[in-house]
Amino acid sequence: MTNTLKLELATEVLTSFGKIRLPVNGSSMFPAIRPGDLLEISRPDRPIRTGEVVVFEYHGRLVTHRIVGSYGDMLITRGDRLRYPDRLLPRTAILGLVTAIERRGRLISPRQTVFARMLAAVFQRTEFGTRAALYFARMVQI
Repeated sequence: MTNTLKLELATEVLTSFGKIRLPVNGSSMFPAIRPGDLLEISRPDRPIRTGEVVVFEYHGRLVTHRIVGSYGDMLITRGDRLRYPDRLLPRTAILGLVTAIERRGRLISPRQTVFARMLAAVFQRTEFGTRAALYFARMVQI
Protein backbone atom coordinates (compact mmCIF):
# COMPACT_ATOMS: atom_id res chain seq x y z
CA MET A 1 0.00 0.00 0.00
CA THR A 2 1.43 3.40 -0.95
CA ASN A 3 1.90 6.26 1.51
CA THR A 4 -0.84 8.21 -0.27
CA LEU A 5 -3.36 5.39 0.16
CA LYS A 6 -2.39 4.94 3.82
CA LEU A 7 -2.77 8.67 4.41
CA GLU A 8 -6.17 8.77 2.71
CA LEU A 9 -7.40 5.73 4.63
CA ALA A 10 -6.20 7.04 8.01
CA THR A 11 -7.74 10.45 7.33
CA GLU A 12 -11.05 8.90 6.27
CA VAL A 13 -11.24 6.66 9.36
CA LEU A 14 -10.37 9.56 11.67
CA THR A 15 -12.92 11.83 9.98
CA SER A 16 -15.67 9.20 9.96
CA PHE A 17 -15.19 7.60 13.36
CA GLY A 18 -13.25 10.23 15.33
CA LYS A 19 -10.55 7.78 16.48
CA ILE A 20 -7.80 5.66 15.00
CA ARG A 21 -4.86 3.59 16.25
CA LEU A 22 -1.65 3.69 14.24
CA PRO A 23 1.84 2.23 14.72
CA VAL A 24 4.90 4.47 14.92
CA ASN A 25 7.70 4.04 12.40
CA GLY A 26 10.01 7.02 12.99
CA SER A 27 12.16 8.15 15.89
CA SER A 28 11.68 11.94 15.85
CA MET A 29 9.60 11.79 19.06
CA PHE A 30 12.02 9.53 20.96
CA PRO A 31 12.11 8.94 23.95
CA ALA A 32 8.44 9.84 24.61
CA ILE A 33 7.24 7.87 21.58
CA ARG A 34 9.28 4.95 20.26
CA PRO A 35 9.26 3.04 16.98
CA GLY A 36 6.77 0.20 17.39
CA ASP A 37 4.51 2.08 19.81
CA LEU A 38 0.83 2.16 18.94
CA LEU A 39 -0.76 5.63 19.04
CA GLU A 40 -4.37 6.29 19.91
CA ILE A 41 -5.36 9.36 17.91
CA SER A 42 -8.62 11.29 18.29
CA ARG A 43 -10.12 14.08 16.25
CA PRO A 44 -9.63 17.29 18.27
CA ASP A 45 -12.86 18.44 19.92
CA ARG A 46 -11.30 21.39 21.77
CA PRO A 47 -8.49 23.89 21.20
CA ILE A 48 -5.07 22.25 21.08
CA ARG A 49 -2.52 23.46 23.62
CA THR A 50 1.24 23.75 23.74
CA GLY A 51 2.83 20.49 24.90
CA GLU A 52 0.25 18.23 23.25
CA VAL A 53 1.20 15.73 20.56
CA VAL A 54 -0.61 16.08 17.24
CA VAL A 55 -0.78 14.29 13.91
CA PHE A 56 -0.71 16.15 10.60
CA GLU A 57 0.06 15.48 6.95
CA TYR A 58 3.35 16.66 5.48
CA HIS A 59 4.52 15.76 1.96
CA GLY A 60 2.11 12.84 1.72
CA ARG A 61 3.03 11.30 5.09
CA LEU A 62 1.51 11.39 8.54
CA VAL A 63 3.75 13.18 11.04
CA THR A 64 3.45 13.05 14.82
CA HIS A 65 5.11 15.98 16.61
CA ARG A 66 4.60 18.04 19.74
CA ILE A 67 3.16 21.58 19.76
CA VAL A 68 5.95 23.83 21.06
CA GLY A 69 4.31 27.18 20.46
CA SER A 70 1.83 29.20 18.46
CA TYR A 71 1.72 32.37 16.43
CA GLY A 72 -1.85 33.55 15.87
CA ASP A 73 -3.67 30.81 13.97
CA MET A 74 -0.40 29.01 13.22
CA LEU A 75 1.19 26.29 15.35
CA ILE A 76 4.86 25.53 15.84
CA THR A 77 5.60 21.81 16.03
CA ARG A 78 8.79 19.83 16.58
CA GLY A 79 9.81 16.25 17.16
CA ASP A 80 11.10 15.83 20.72
CA ARG A 81 14.57 14.73 19.65
CA LEU A 82 14.88 17.23 16.76
CA ARG A 83 16.79 20.48 17.19
CA TYR A 84 14.68 22.67 14.96
CA PRO A 85 10.93 23.20 14.67
CA ASP A 86 8.89 22.29 11.61
CA ARG A 87 7.43 24.91 9.29
CA LEU A 88 4.50 26.91 10.67
CA LEU A 89 1.36 24.81 10.57
CA PRO A 90 -2.20 26.16 10.33
CA ARG A 91 -4.42 24.92 13.17
CA THR A 92 -6.80 23.57 10.52
CA ALA A 93 -4.07 21.18 9.27
CA ILE A 94 -4.20 19.13 12.48
CA LEU A 95 -5.77 15.75 11.73
CA GLY A 96 -5.69 14.36 15.24
CA LEU A 97 -4.50 14.57 18.81
CA VAL A 98 -2.50 11.74 20.39
CA THR A 99 -4.47 10.74 23.47
CA ALA A 100 -2.54 7.61 24.50
CA ILE A 101 0.52 5.55 23.62
CA GLU A 102 0.44 1.78 23.89
CA ARG A 103 3.83 0.18 24.54
CA ARG A 104 4.08 -3.55 25.20
CA GLY A 105 0.44 -3.70 26.28
CA ARG A 106 0.66 -0.72 28.67
CA LEU A 107 -1.02 2.65 28.09
CA ILE A 108 1.26 5.66 28.49
CA SER A 109 0.35 9.34 28.56
CA PRO A 110 1.76 11.44 25.71
CA ARG A 111 2.70 14.17 28.21
CA GLN A 112 6.41 14.77 28.37
CA THR A 113 7.96 14.20 31.80
CA VAL A 114 10.89 16.24 33.08
CA PHE A 115 13.15 13.20 32.66
CA ALA A 116 11.99 12.66 29.07
CA ARG A 117 12.58 16.36 28.37
CA MET A 118 16.15 16.05 29.64
CA LEU A 119 16.77 12.92 27.55
CA ALA A 120 15.29 14.61 24.47
CA ALA A 121 17.69 17.54 24.96
CA VAL A 122 20.63 15.11 24.99
CA PHE A 123 19.33 13.28 21.91
CA GLN A 124 18.93 16.59 20.08
CA ARG A 125 22.67 17.09 20.29
CA THR A 126 24.07 13.63 19.67
CA GLU A 127 23.10 11.20 16.91
CA PHE A 128 25.29 8.50 18.50
CA GLY A 129 23.39 8.75 21.79
CA THR A 130 20.09 8.47 19.96
CA ARG A 131 21.21 5.42 17.99
CA ALA A 132 22.52 3.73 21.13
CA ALA A 133 19.29 4.43 23.04
CA LEU A 134 17.12 3.19 20.15
CA TYR A 135 19.24 0.03 19.91
CA PHE A 136 18.89 -0.56 23.64
CA ALA A 137 15.12 0.05 23.48
CA ARG A 138 14.80 -2.55 20.71
CA MET A 139 16.85 -5.07 22.71
CA VAL A 140 14.61 -4.59 25.75
CA GLN A 141 11.52 -5.29 23.61
CA ILE A 142 12.82 -8.65 22.37
